[in-house]
Amino acid sequence: MPKPLFAVLGVALILVSGCAPAHVVAGKGRQSILGMDADTLKSCAGIPTRTEQLQPGVALYSYENRYERTGGAQITLPIIGGGFSLGGSGSYCHAIVRMVDGRVAAVNYAGDNDDMIGKEGICAPIFRGCLRAQERAAKRAP
Repeated sequence: MPKPLFAVLGVALILVSGCAPAHVVAGKGRQSILGMDADTLKSCAGIPTRTEQLQPGVALYSYENRYERTGGAQITLPIIGGGFSLGGSGSYCHAIVRMVDGRVAAVNYAGDNDDMIGKEGICAPIFRGCLRAQERAAKRAP
């Protein structure tokens, strides 16, 4: 294969990988912050909307993402075991981060957070900044 073709294939792979579905980004975001310390989390995801101290050394951070879509019609397609909506309004995600001794121990997504393609896609923007920060750090590393 000639070298220009390798370059074109490489660029195509980068473009395709940059277009990951939102539910994939949400899953990667959840995994990327596990074990992260509180200061690093706040620097890439922002200040939590709410916090709750459960007991000494254990806290919950709540991050929220709300889509206020207006206009259009809401169509819900029923599927056995659930369904999904096309259009309409009111999609939201609450990311609940459990902090133990200053580090992320668990992440759960709650809310009306499914998008057309997969589950929890509405949650993707919450930790996307953390994913991008890790990608930049990986590029700088030798």
